[in-house]
Amino acid sequence: MVETEKRISTAQLFTVIFILGMGLKILMLPVLMLKVVGRDSVLGLAGMGVLELLCLGAMLAAVMLSPEKSFFDMTVELVGKAAAKIIFAFLSAFFFFKLLLLVGEVRVFFSENLLQNFSSTVYSLPLCGLCVVMGMGTLRAIGRTSQFLFPFIAVAMLCLFVFIGMGVDYSEIFPLGDYGFKSTFTNSFKHSMWFGDYSSLVAVIGSVRRTKHTATAGVIAGIIASLTVIFYMLGLTASFSNVCYLLRFGQNVTGMSHYALGDVMQGRLDVMLFCMWIVSVLVEAGFYSFTTVSCLEKVIPVKKELLSLSAGVLLFAVLLLWQSTSDLQAFAINYFSVPAAVFQIAVPVFAIIVTAVARRREKKKRGKTCGEYRTLQTETANTQCDVKSEGAECEAE
Repeated sequence: MVETEKRISTAQLFTVIFILGMGLKILMLPVLMLKVVGRDSVLGLAGMGVLELLCLGAMLAAVMLSPEKSFFDMTVELVGKAAAKIIFAFLSAFFFFKLLLLVGEVRVFFSENLLQNFSSTVYSLPLCGLCVVMGMGTLRAIGRTSQFLFPFIAVAMLCLFVFIGMGVDYSEIFPLGDYGFKSTFTNSFKHSMWFGDYSSLVAVIGSVRRTKHTATAGVIAGIIASLTVIFYMLGLTASFSNVCYLLRFGQNVTGMSHYALGDVMQGRLDVMLFCMWIVSVLVEAGFYSFTTVSCLEKVIPVKKELLSLSAGVLLFAVLLLWQSTSDLQAFAINYFSVPAAVFQIAVPVFAIIVTAVARRREKKKRGKTCGEYRTLQTETANTQCDVKSEGAECEAE
């Protein structure tokens, strides 16, 4: 059974799902898709978003079905310890690559907007340090952190909505359908690595203080996150669809509000708001670090602190060797699109199977225990009746 202090509430799960749903997708994905699909990137993003919401529904179903056991323990009961370790090794490797991609894009954000004259190594080190600290933490600590920061993230997001919406001509989104359904689907599919973030919710299975509103709150959080991403995609498409071939792979959407207002009188307040909003991405990086270490902990019998430190050092080393985020993105598109798409669907399906079997076994065990208890009660009651009967006969004599 999962200890009480390691469980999260429904409100904390809401904020975690919201951050997972939008963090990685807003940084670079809109630009990447706009360059290859043009205006139809809106349709591609919406289609992939629907698929992702279905996967979220499956993960929430697994959360609601699961008994109060860790996902690893339930997997061991289903497939055995050796197979469970292999599965969790793959999970940890995939989550680590998601973390690498996310931290690489955060590095681009700083280099493009804030610290243009600094070496990326300077701010990669504290980023990796943050991942180490959050990786060795607890799920409840991450839940509390996301819940505390959620109001600031929401305010920054709403202000950016106003800035972007003030001057964007949304008629530039049309016409849609120029690339055709097949091309739009194929090119959107190539960006599967930027989707499937809800698969990391395997870390919360069995660790949520569930209520009757837990599943509803999770779905609402996912829908709000998807709508937020689509809004940014609409704004970027309306602003840059005619000149998308001029965009660099490293460009950030912070230029969108600047383009919309048309001058620098705002004092680049949008960048300040994005700095506030980028906190959500750092929380997502911390959650991925925690999930990676938690999965790895089931495979390698080493203290969590040492595993988190090792993962952080490896992350920093890979970032040093892989300085170009564009190459990292190209690698994810060319080699990880199919594994990411399979992973995005397979993990929720597997989670439902594992939790459903565990719940069924728990019910059978509980039913057996209740049956034994009722039998014991019946035997005790019969014994008492015999004693009373014998006592009455004695008194009659």
